[in-house]
Amino acid sequence: MEPIITEYKPQPPLRSYVESYLLIQCDESFNKSIIPHHSFVLTIKLKGNHDYRIHSDRNQLPSISLSGLRKTVKHNTLSKGTEILIVKFQPWGAFSFLNRPMYELNEIGISGYDLFDKTDLDEIHSRLQETKDNRSKIEQLEIFLWKAIKIQTMDKRIIEAISQMNQTQGKIRIQEIATLVNLSIDTFEKKFREITGATPKRISSIIRMSSAIREIPKYTSFTRLAYDFGYFDQSHFIKEFKSFTGQTPTQFLA
Repeated sequence: MEPIITEYKPQPPLRSYVESYLLIQCDESFNKSIIPHHSFVLTIKLKGNHDYRIHSDRNQLPSISLSGLRKTVKHNTLSKGTEILIVKFQPWGAFSFLNRPMYELNEIGISGYDLFDKTDLDEIHSRLQETKDNRSKIEQLEIFLWKAIKIQTMDKRIIEAISQMNQTQGKIRIQEIATLVNLSIDTFEKKFREITGATPKRISSIIRMSSAIREIPKYTSFTRLAYDFGYFDQSHFIKEFKSFTGQTPTQFLA
């Protein structure tokens, strides 16, 4: 049985930092493979158990955890009765809450208690567990997030750079982006990595593959798709696709 997944958009004050919230409620155990995303996510476990596997290692997420950018697919297992709340930050958003170089953080499973105030986390976790109405849970979460923001002014050059990546489906050259935002390539890459946690090339490659996956139904040839999205050839595309999704394009479409 599929879980109930409800998406909520943040209120205007938080839209500059947060892309969306996901509330996932499982009546039965559930397995789901998650492809890489181009930003950090905060996961709050309210009930049950949430395990994950990358390659062959299986681990359990802490009750509150921050996960960064992955290079490959992650396999999630949620036990019966599990309820989790996910905050999907904007690519630059988590930096505003932590005010530290994001590249210092690991790809996945960092305990929230290593990053946020323990008293505040205990309080929001208890409130979310006690609150029955889903919309009220989101309201409580947003109160916590607004209180936790440390930097309210973001470098607009990094925001514009990511906008360019999205508009071009990750096919724009990094040097071209640096020129557009009026930064030297070295300065651009340093600032970008500090704020997003990854290099411009890595973020762009995630956006490019995510875009290619969305476009697959429009193509009858993987060779043409690979060419249109700037991969060297079909074999290069399929190799990257399998790392990204855990499947070949043919398996993915089956």
